[in-house]
Amino acid sequence: MKAIALIAGDSIRALLHRRFLIGLMIASVALTIGVSSMFNSMRANITAGMEESIAAKGGRDGKEMTEKERRQMREAMEHASFGFQTAFYFIATLGGNLVALFIFSTAVSSEIRGGTIRITLAKPVSRTQFLLGKYAGAVAVMAAYTVIASACVIAFAHVQQVGLSPGLVYAPWLMFMEQLMMGALALLLSLLMHPFVAAVLAFFAGNAFYSPPNPLYYILPSYSDFEPYSKIMSGVVVKASDVAWLTLYAVDFVLVMLLLALWRFRKKEIV
Repeated sequence: MKAIALIAGDSIRALLHRRFLIGLMIASVALTIGVSSMFNSMRANITAGMEESIAAKGGRDGKEMTEKERRQMREAMEHASFGFQTAFYFIATLGGNLVALFIFSTAVSSEIRGGTIRITLAKPVSRTQFLLGKYAGAVAVMAAYTVIASACVIAFAHVQQVGLSPGLVYAPWLMFMEQLMMGALALLLSLLMHPFVAAVLAFFAGNAFYSPPNPLYYILPSYSDFEPYSKIMSGVVVKASDVAWLTLYAVDFVLVMLLLALWRFRKKEIV
């Protein structure tokens, strides 16, 4: 375990020095500011539209809204807020998926191509420890990304003084599970082909492109079940039982991919 932890720590330090990840963190902050700015414009448009509607109907001042009109305005604002949160989560998920594919597909393959893996394996470190350490380091980085993305959504809601969609309760966890699935598959494929091709195949390996009775629907992983966009938009809470089953599915898939990756890595020649 100590060797795995050391390799994971070294992997994390190496990843944090990559400009791609730093750029992504900056992009997350910029996204929060951009979405907040757009929501401010949307809020102003909704308020102006409601006031014009009231003035046209009764010639009353916009400040003299009835309770029904106030409720309609709150509902319109909430719907707009949920729409922005859905878009925010979609972009955060897409960005996280790309980062996961980049990290996992190059975690081991870059060490092999660069020849640095021979230095590590010359020490009392087995190939199993090396691969698991690399995977653990990538998992830690993706966990940090999930926390940052969640904090950005919460910051948006706090700044705009709007409620978070109930559909976001388990959304970050599901996003994290989806990224670990993609990452495990990308890691396996990177031991069989070029990392870029492995990342592309892992991204498009979901069964959303197929439907029963096509056998590929039952063989390929299901990514779409981990993307509760419709629930975030409608404000529906994801059931805890569904999250538990999806987590079990993701863990099983990751374990199978890691076992296959370990089998392939042990047989792979390192020049």
